[in-house]
Amino acid sequence: MYTKATVLKATAFLASTMLLAGSQSAMALSVSGSANPDGYGVQASQGILPSVRAGAGYFSSDDSGHHADIYSGSLMFSPPLPVADVEVGARYRYQTTYYGDGGGVGIGGSLFVPTPIPLLKVGGRGFYTPEGMTHGDLEDSREYMAEARIKLTSQTYAFGGYRYYRADFDHRGSHTLDKGAVFGVSVGF
Repeated sequence: MYTKATVLKATAFLASTMLLAGSQSAMALSVSGSANPDGYGVQASQGILPSVRAGAGYFSSDDSGHHADIYSGSLMFSPPLPVADVEVGARYRYQTTYYGDGGGVGIGGSLFVPTPIPLLKVGGRGFYTPEGMTHGDLEDSREYMAEARIKLTSQTYAFGGYRYYRADFDHRGSHTLDKGAVFGVSVGF
C-alpha cells in the first residue's frame, strides 16, 4: 500500500505544478474536459516558457468494474514545426484503484497533423511508465490515444477518439483501467 509520505509528495508535486502554471499569466492557458461512458477527466495546462507547458489533470474511470482515481502533472516541450503539432516530455501520474495505489513518471508525447479537411487535425498521444520509475503498488503503465480535433475558434477545439489505459500492479496482475471512445473540448485563454 502507499504511505502517507508518498501521498503528500504526490499532492505537493501537483500543487506546485498548478502554482507554477498559475504564476505565468502571460503565457497561454488551456482547460479541457473529456468524458466516455465509464469515466470523465479534466486537465489544465499553462505555457511557462516558449515551447514549454506545465499541466495538471484528474481522471476517474469505472471501466475495469472498479473505481479508479488518477491524478497527473506534466512538463511538455513543443518544438515549433511548420507541418505538425508535436509534444514530448514527462508526466507523473498517481492512481488510487481497487488493484493498488501508486504512481510513477512516464515518458511520451503527441503528434497531430492537418488533414485536407479545413480545421481538422488527426493524430495521437502515448505515455509509458516503466517499472524503474514507479512506486507503491504500480509496476508499470501505458496509455495510448488516437484522436481527431476540429478547430472551433483560434484557441478552442472539440475532439473525439479512442483511449486505452492499462497498468500492472504488484501481486494483482495487469488490468485495463480505461478503454473506448472519448469525447471532449479544449478551451484556450
